[in-house]
Amino acid sequence: CSLYRELLSDSIIRCFVPLVDVYRVFQTLDRQQYTFPQTKPNIDDIVALKKPKSLDIANVNSKKEFFDQFIKQINEWFNWFDQFIDIFQPIIDWLKAHNVSRSNQLLIDLLRIRDDPKMTLIEMRTIIDDALKSLQTFKDLGRLCQLFNCIIPFQILDQGTLDYQCDTVKFLTELKRFQPNNTLAIEGYRAREQNISINDRQQVQWSLVSENHPCDITVEFRSYGANDQYKRLYQKQNVSIHKSVLHGQFESQRGGQLLITIDNRNNRFPGIVWYRIKSVGVSTCHLFHGIFDMCFKKYYGQSSENLREEDLSRLLDEVFDFINKLLNGDLSLRTMTELRAVFYDKNINIRDEVKKLFISRSNEKNLNPVNVLANLVQGQKNQPNEREIEQVCEWLQVYQYYSHTNVIIECIEKFDLLPLDNQETKIVHLKRLSGNENCSLREITQAYRILQECFQTLTHQHLQLIKIAVECSNVIQMMKKADLYSDQGRLRFQELRDNLTTQFQLQELNNMILNSWIITHALIEPFVDKAKSFDDFVERVGQIKNLEGSSLNHIKVINDNIQLVTLWLSAEETTVLDNALITVEHLYKNGTVDIHLRRLIRKQSYYEIGYSIDRIQVGMKKVTDDENTFEDNDGIEAKKIKFLLSMSDIDDHKRQLTFCYADVQQNLISKKALINGQLKLLEIIENIYHMLTKLELGGHPDYQLLDEHYEIDLQEVQAGFMSTDSQDHQNAQLENGIRI
Repeated sequence: CSLYRELLSDSIIRCFVPLVDVYRVFQTLDRQQYTFPQTKPNIDDIVALKKPKSLDIANVNSKKEFFDQFIKQINEWFNWFDQFIDIFQPIIDWLKAHNVSRSNQLLIDLLRIRDDPKMTLIEMRTIIDDALKSLQTFKDLGRLCQLFNCIIPFQILDQGTLDYQCDTVKFLTELKRFQPNNTLAIEGYRAREQNISINDRQQVQWSLVSENHPCDITVEFRSYGANDQYKRLYQKQNVSIHKSVLHGQFESQRGGQLLITIDNRNNRFPGIVWYRIKSVGVSTCHLFHGIFDMCFKKYYGQSSENLREEDLSRLLDEVFDFINKLLNGDLSLRTMTELRAVFYDKNINIRDEVKKLFISRSNEKNLNPVNVLANLVQGQKNQPNEREIEQVCEWLQVYQYYSHTNVIIECIEKFDLLPLDNQETKIVHLKRLSGNENCSLREITQAYRILQECFQTLTHQHLQLIKIAVECSNVIQMMKKADLYSDQGRLRFQELRDNLTTQFQLQELNNMILNSWIITHALIEPFVDKAKSFDDFVERVGQIKNLEGSSLNHIKVINDNIQLVTLWLSAEETTVLDNALITVEHLYKNGTVDIHLRRLIRKQSYYEIGYSIDRIQVGMKKVTDDENTFEDNDGIEAKKIKFLLSMSDIDDHKRQLTFCYADVQQNLISKKALINGQLKLLEIIENIYHMLTKLELGGHPDYQLLDEHYEIDLQEVQAGFMSTDSQDHQNAQLENGIRI
């Protein structure tokens, strides 16, 4: 494939074309292999490129003209194949997830076309032909692709605009705290380029801000693939990013490199530019997937048997019929019972979801000879009526509130957020809210008007925040116990935050957890302090701004590392040495070493050190009988949390230990011995790694593509024992401490 791309330009190979008997070469070939795969109109409507013609291998009168035409046509095939794969790979992946026959091998083959530059044209044609045959069963293929958001290969959502509303100083401060390495230092009269890798099917927001002066900026995206297409996203001179933040956004089906170029060649002063890249998966329709899973389980349950394309096509017909009834408001609440989990578990933006469902239905009803991509890009499709969208949004918004009513009440009661003497009629009404399951979706607004009155200020992100707060109640209890929201508590939090930020500069894992804790502190404030009333609680939750799915994940990170954060809060002063010794202790208890030799497949060999810590959960009091008597549950559940240290993490850890060894007072001989022992252990591990890589580079057949696993077995050497033992005895223990 790559060779044919190169032959589009001048090549020495053209000098040898007149010497080749082209007619004799093609006379022996099967001409059927050079006909373009047969496609149906629904495929032609979806793939924007014009379908290439079959290769003409009969007309060989002029060898040079034949060669030029042949190379041109082959590359047209490749371009069409590339776009076909970009569009339909997510669909094939989805078929594989539901055990559709042949889909697993088909997905592997499609990825090979993208990643293997040595694959021949005939191999590609065979794979594409198989994919076309697999997809031809689905008559609603265009609607399916729109719901998967995979039709448009690349689109610029925001070409680049200065945000005059954003507080530039605050944005820069947060960027320095949470992403301290995202900087571009540009010398005077120089230019600087930064490359950022972007995965497949991503929606990317890029932001740039400067500390001192304006800059000339160019932002480009180069997609991976044989033709390495460049797309210019933004280019402008003298951009005032020292006064306002520059934001841009794009969406790409194929991964690639985001290239940021800062041109300072007309300025003699050096400068620093900070950048932020926020990348999330291309949005798909949660409601569609929820409805499909509901129908799939009805017929197949948890079965793992292989399905035929015809079976899935019939199931899709039923799914689309359900969606049409949903948009018409003809479903009863009983019919939607199983769909309630989707509204509860997924962070659903109702308006976005409804618009996707309407647009996919509208385009399916109004197919025309112009392909689907052209309709989407040019805006020529039949847009659904805005009033219809608003009506369905209102129905589903009430249903979303209905799905979260129980968890909102549970949140208020679990965290004791209302005064004891508060007996609000709203809460009583919500508790008694009985689901009239015969009520249709179009009648839900009237039947459950109280839900709109109570929760109209809450978005889907706020509902998810309440849900996660209940799920991670240990985090709320920990923060409440630490009293971090009083005046003195806020000062203590700021001091602790600043101290830990300084101490964790060289500790990637601890720094990540610290950043999550800082964000969590801001998010969970409404669940710590008592509210004046129910409406006051809802208002305080609704006042939290800039909520995203990734923001809510920070609470889960703290929940998974609550033992470590509790340690930070309980210590009067946490030092770099303390944290280094914590890691040392865990490595001695259950550390492992994994070495991976990968140079044979042109990848970098590497090793990792792993360890685990026990996340302790103390049992809570629980009701044991109808008289509300309580029983203390003193049981302690331990869940192992695993950590992996990459080679760069290990270097950071060694650097910490080296600094600590130099700083530790002479009278703390035990700690010096412990640090020295850890450095000795890491040296042994590194020596083993270098020994294996030498064998690998030397071509030893037993050390190619090898995975070696070692255990650090120092359980006999307890921390207390090691801190008092002699240095000689400790080194002897360490020498024997790695068990193969």
